[in-house]
Amino acid sequence: MNNSNPSENNYQKKVQLLQRVGAVSACLIMLAVFGYFYITYGKQLYDIFGNSESLKAFLSQFNGFDKWVFVAIRAFQTVIKIIPAEPLEIGSGVLYGTWGGLFLCMLGTMIGSFIIIALTKVFGRSLVSAFIPIEKIESMKFLRDEKKVYFTLFFIYLIPGTPKDVLTYAAGLTKLDMRKFLIVTGIARIPSIISSTWCGQELINKNYTLAIVIFVVTALLSVICSLIYKKISSDKEKKDKTGKENSHD
Repeated sequence: MNNSNPSENNYQKKVQLLQRVGAVSACLIMLAVFGYFYITYGKQLYDIFGNSESLKAFLSQFNGFDKWVFVAIRAFQTVIKIIPAEPLEIGSGVLYGTWGGLFLCMLGTMIGSFIIIALTKVFGRSLVSAFIPIEKIESMKFLRDEKKVYFTLFFIYLIPGTPKDVLTYAAGLTKLDMRKFLIVTGIARIPSIISSTWCGQELINKNYTLAIVIFVVTALLSVICSLIYKKISSDKEKKDKTGKENSHD
């Protein structure tokens, strides 16, 4: 016997429709913002944000508001991955020093992460599926492990080369405490960002050898950690698949 209430079903359908319309609208707004920057700056867009000197020249146009513009750029980069993160972080170190660059990068990242979470809470899967396959999100079972989830998130966000922004979108679809999520993952991001801002400061101080060492070590750690993460994820997927097959036998 079906005990569902027709009026309640109609309400749910209207909510889902509004979510889909809102998700499409949000995607269009994001594309419009990117389109504006692309039309305004054309092919220089990637050069501006991928080179510290070009970034400095770009920000100098804003007369005292350059830091706020940088934070906005960083937030935008966090939401939509069309601007390379590493050159932006190094550039912040060149312009604002190790600690100043770290603060501005962290502020922009937190704002961007908050926007992602807010969008996913309002528009749900309809929005997230435009950026990430739902199957990929559903495979992240550790997000439903209330006892270990924050420790796991800290570990993943701590090591370079892991899909941090994908996880932010995925976390927005869960019942996790978002304040705790932002605090835990924000702290975990610091070592990776500070290595880049430190590299940027050494470049401006003309300590090229140290800057190269920092960059190379960070890059190697990123590659190694990325491979380790992929290996662990692959082994876990195989284990889960084997477990499912055995349960059907």
